[in-house]
Amino acid sequence: MERKGPGSRDPSSGCAWIGTVTKIEDLLRTAAANPDAQAWGELYQEVCHQGQCYPEGFFLLPRLADIAVGFAPADRDHVLIFAGQIAVDLDDTSRAQYSEALETLHRLTDVWLSTPTDPQTFIYRLQAVLALEGNEVWGKELDRIVEGEIEVECPGCGASLFVVFGEHGYFATHEDYATKSDVERTPLLPTATGELEGTGHRLYAMSLLGQQAAVGEALTYVFGCATCTQCSTTFQVSDQV
Repeated sequence: MERKGPGSRDPSSGCAWIGTVTKIEDLLRTAAANPDAQAWGELYQEVCHQGQCYPEGFFLLPRLADIAVGFAPADRDHVLIFAGQIAVDLDDTSRAQYSEALETLHRLTDVWLSTPTDPQTFIYRLQAVLALEGNEVWGKELDRIVEGEIEVECPGCGASLFVVFGEHGYFATHEDYATKSDVERTPLLPTATGELEGTGHRLYAMSLLGQQAAVGEALTYVFGCATCTQCSTTFQVSDQV
């Protein structure tokens, strides 16, 4: 059965929510004792659905801050990434309410970012940092580049395009390149590192500091340009995220 979102909760279901809180508290105790516990994933399932976290789960942020303080920097992946997944859905009132916890969590990301990890996890780390800061776009959408591709809509004709950067090459196509070997494609135009601005520049700089050159290179394509294989419109990929 599909779980209802926060706005559709029955006001008379208080007992059900009390039971959920009890389960969350049990999971939180388990997670706090082990930075890699399966309970971290179960916590996410309890307070989030289809990428959206319920307001009822916002109360976890101070608890997560306390837990993160007790973990070594290299052990903070689950707790800080989970905190970011909650934080990105805060409204202005809630962000002000939990500002102290957010500041603590954000401060803990400094050393954490530079601890060794694989490129995919590093992308989730970057996303968490932006989420804690309240970046509503990249704090939620950056993980779309984890697989070395991002699907966007052409601003010229509305065609759905795969923008690919990585082991399969660097190109845009409207065809399913994963199942067809000969697809129509156009080359991507990365932004020169010295010309990156704003969020793109900051993400690139953090990638270099974290010794994640491959992530940095991918970002030059995400903040670069692609050309539609349907109508030949050239556009900035990041604008279509």
